[in-house]
Amino acid sequence: MESANGPKSATFVNVTNGREARPKSWVAILVQMNTEKKVSEKLTKLGIQNYVPVQSEIHQWSDRKKKIDRIVIPMVVFVYIDKIQERNLKTYSYVYKFLTYPGQKEAAVIPEEQIERLQFMLKFADTEVQINDSPFSVGEAVKISRGPLKGLEGVLCYVVEQKPMVAIRIESLGYACVSVPKSDIEVV
Repeated sequence: MESANGPKSATFVNVTNGREARPKSWVAILVQMNTEKKVSEKLTKLGIQNYVPVQSEIHQWSDRKKKIDRIVIPMVVFVYIDKIQERNLKTYSYVYKFLTYPGQKEAAVIPEEQIERLQFMLKFADTEVQINDSPFSVGEAVKISRGPLKGLEGVLCYVVEQKPMVAIRIESLGYACVSVPKSDIEVV
């Protein structure tokens, strides 16, 4: 049988050449306190994509000001790996353990969208971003309509003194929260 492009060639369905694509996903590893950046460097040297959430802040002392990169989630490094890399990472001495869902042994997968939102929040927030692991009374889904975080979507939460905060859920860790003026928030 011939087609418009010449003789019909044999087609293979669901056949691989021994190098099947291994899906990667974001997971969180726990590391020793104050070693997040060092572990990140080691993982980068191994060719493993990773992310340590930091936020730049200006600290004021009596005689000077200094820009500091504050670790937002202490002892946590996010890694983008497949199952084989996950097994290998478990053997490294600087990886304490993988974050899991309660009662499970599998590493908790963090949707890529949540990592991207956290990166966006940390890059553009003009107030301190905090991680809150206590459950919120979930409110409406909101979108920030103005300011440096314009376009960020999350959940509106009212905490201390009715101060409006937008929270972005990060699987198995809780929420990244940032204060936002009421005038900059709209319901999605």
